[in-house]
Amino acid sequence: MFGKIFKAQCALSLAILASFTSLSIADNINVNGTNRNMLVYAPKNIEKNRPLIIQMHGYNQDAAYQKNAAKWEPVADTGRFVVVFPNGQNKAWDTGGDKDLNFIKAIINEMNNKYGIDKKRVYVSGFSMGGMMSYVVANKMSDQIAAIAPVSGGGGPSSAKRAMPIMHTHGTTDDVVNYNNTVNTLKSWVPFNKCSSNSKVTKPYPASKPGSAASLEVWSGCSDGVEIRLLTIAGKGHWYSMDEAVSVNTSVEIWNFVKQYSLDGPINKSTDTTKTEPPKDTSKKVT
Repeated sequence: MFGKIFKAQCALSLAILASFTSLSIADNINVNGTNRNMLVYAPKNIEKNRPLIIQMHGYNQDAAYQKNAAKWEPVADTGRFVVVFPNGQNKAWDTGGDKDLNFIKAIINEMNNKYGIDKKRVYVSGFSMGGMMSYVVANKMSDQIAAIAPVSGGGGPSSAKRAMPIMHTHGTTDDVVNYNNTVNTLKSWVPFNKCSSNSKVTKPYPASKPGSAASLEVWSGCSDGVEIRLLTIAGKGHWYSMDEAVSVNTSVEIWNFVKQYSLDGPINKSTDTTKTEPPKDTSKKVT
């Protein structure tokens, strides 16, 4: 009897351990003498040469908060890519210096060493101040970042060496990072990327969901075949989540955009399809 109980307990323990094989793992790396940390999520048995998404939190938040808000795990499982949630020092990002640029470079190398990622398909995204840092990365590391997807945080072009694919998501009632000001800044990327000044608007977005509060504006005809996209969420504030009321899942939308690009240019859109259903959740305002 005790033998059966012992075997059952062992089986249960093994099952529990197996269920944790794809959980986010805390990781530490030394960057120029400073210990930096992050949460890393990699799907179980992930193949080599798969993409990497670096997802940065907002001001006064941390990696765990961003991970819980964004819920990237089911998207990564389906798309087969690695997601890193780095922690900014003092819960902020160095948007004016090299400290966090060096951190991001170290993350890319670390993920290449551990998972053999495709260094031509590294994408950067972030919320609020993390979104602002995404634009810094676009300017300072355009030779290493294939596309960016900021949420509720802006920045214009300055020193990018190539046309940068951008998907920007923002709520119209954002009382932390003003929607209109940020969109005007985003539009400065249109001539920088040499896009057509005529955009195409889909409202509501997706068109198949007439009750959606989202709309999508796209500038195409840009250099190197890139696009700029603005996903607007009417009536939403400072926000990164998924919400049935607006019929979009921010993380799924970001992945479906960035996966089209590598440093070599646009990728065949028939590859890396994502059919992940967004988990049930409600949006929440964060500051």
